[in-house]
Amino acid sequence: MLNSPFAKTELNRQTMPTIAEVAFILYSPNGINFKGDEQLNTSELPKIISTAMGHTTPSGDSWNGLTILNPFNYPDVTISIVVEGVQSLQLSEPRYPLEIASDLYQVKNDFTSILGQVVFDENDVYSGDIQEKLTLQKLDNKDVAVLEFLKDVGVLMDLKQKVLLKSPLKTVWIQLNGLDDIVRVYGRDSEQAVEALTVLKSALTELQDALESTYGDRFMLTTITNERLRLREKRSTSNAKENNEMYWKLNLSKRYGKDYASIFNILLWTSVFLIAALISTAVFICTLDPGRDSIIYRMTTQRIKKEN
Repeated sequence: MLNSPFAKTELNRQTMPTIAEVAFILYSPNGINFKGDEQLNTSELPKIISTAMGHTTPSGDSWNGLTILNPFNYPDVTISIVVEGVQSLQLSEPRYPLEIASDLYQVKNDFTSILGQVVFDENDVYSGDIQEKLTLQKLDNKDVAVLEFLKDVGVLMDLKQKVLLKSPLKTVWIQLNGLDDIVRVYGRDSEQAVEALTVLKSALTELQDALESTYGDRFMLTTITNERLRLREKRSTSNAKENNEMYWKLNLSKRYGKDYASIFNILLWTSVFLIAALISTAVFICTLDPGRDSIIYRMTTQRIKKEN
């Protein structure tokens, strides 16, 4: 059952490939209208959001849910937030079911390609600290899954602060996986999952209020929910507790950006080449034979003649 405790035991969890995805348009400027409830293909999502931002996009999408009534009121800021682990946030309409044609990471890459500009993500926003104290009733902030969820809340809080400071973040695409960890550990209908969803909805509401305060009507806020449907075996709570304590002892690393590996390799091999060049130059100088035509030979021979 979904509400059984999670533990790494000999009974392996079986995960079903079915995924329920829904797109919510929480806010869009007047004149940029979303209507109806027509199903939306994930491959069309980047083009639709880009069109709503005022960008020219490749033709070919057949979705009729977007109407541009005022081409002079495009959003100044567009924020898209992907929430893993829940089917619906129940925040606002309209909502559109998503037909899965590509994963959401590919959707972000396509979105960046269409815009031809930087799309900021959670690594660009998150400062590493949760700037507000959260009062948690059911969630234990010593749990690994809860810590990952609190990182996501910290991302939204930091984004809210950057919005209030008018930081130059014009296009943002954030992927939040913490709620999915809560659902995976405690179950979809557990008290912990309900509290986590409430905290996340509150953070999204605060973000929307900050956007309205800073940009007025000129912003667009969308969320995409992604619920993985799982089938689980029954496990004992003692094993779950033991495994949770074991995970807590792990030294979790911070989040790295997608360019970390390439930058690391550039610095590594540049250092290797520089060290190799230094060693080869030193060996060459040490084994250098000055010969009879060198200034060292001429100076030493004149001195020898004078001494004689």
